[in-house]
Amino acid sequence: MRAKTSSILNAPADDVWPLVKKSSTLFYVTKGFLGFADADQFPHEWREGVTKSTRLLFFGFLPAWKHRIGVQKINDSEHLMYTNEGGGLVPTWNHLIKVEPLSAHTCRYIDDVEIKAGLLTPLTWVYAKMFYRYRQWRWRSLLNSEHRNA
Repeated sequence: MRAKTSSILNAPADDVWPLVKKSSTLFYVTKGFLGFADADQFPHEWREGVTKSTRLLFFGFLPAWKHRIGVQKINDSEHLMYTNEGGGLVPTWNHLIKVEPLSAHTCRYIDDVEIKAGLLTPLTWVYAKMFYRYRQWRWRSLLNSEHRNA
């Protein structure tokens, strides 16, 4: 099952794309909804071939299962990143992030995730839709603060 969410961001794709690859951005856009126990072990910037395992923390403090993030592809010219992820109750959580330029000042940010969690797949899909809406709301907040500080 796939969960796809997209948003128009008021920033150029070339400004958003470098932020996609930073762990600090991941921490910001997931804060309050999801945390990572081993966040200090994450790379400053994600690169192809990097794999990290961490314990997920729901709402930033409730321990969940171990989750693996494996960066399979990063394409800077197409502004896309693809990860193979999974663990615990959700063995497959494969995530595509794409940033599409729309104009000199806007872009479309897309989260597209493939979910396989057996009988829990429909419930996991609902969680994913809420999670990525939240992340994209946090993206808009991040970009608003970045532009104010520029």
